[in-house]
Amino acid sequence: MQRAGWGAPARKERPILAIAIAASLAASSTCPATDAKAELLSLHEITRQGHLRGDAAAIAATIGDRLLLAENGVIRFQSNAEVAQFFAAYLKRVRYRVWRDVSPPTVVISPDGQMAWMAVAVEAHYSRADKPAEAEKSFKSSWIATYHRDQCAWRMTGIASDVAD
Repeated sequence: MQRAGWGAPARKERPILAIAIAASLAASSTCPATDAKAELLSLHEITRQGHLRGDAAAIAATIGDRLLLAENGVIRFQSNAEVAQFFAAYLKRVRYRVWRDVSPPTVVISPDGQMAWMAVAVEAHYSRADKPAEAEKSFKSSWIATYHRDQCAWRMTGIASDVAD
């Protein structure tokens, strides 16, 4: 006599379950071993070049789907599209002549290689594209940014920053 419930139907479902588990494991394969510090410093360089070239899309490409910002006593979130929109408008108003590190960035990577943070200090010299008669201005800025490795690519997920004129 066959038992109701767990008997024969379970045997028929086992191959389907095995295929589902195998597909799930294949889809969530680990990322290849890389030099995480070099990858993160490369993102920083992309951001630097984006400022110098006025390329908002390049800067936004280094940001995750959602960015946490801690600045001026406020914590808020921006979508990647909002970050891109901000930089597009900002970089229409300014032209950077200099955007360079004051000292080498500090990069720390989590033991599992999935999260990291980077501390950066830069100096910048820029002119206002919308006010060409004004003299060149400069500032120093420092920040700590957090990063997450998503689908084998690093993306910035949070930033706390300060600017000194």
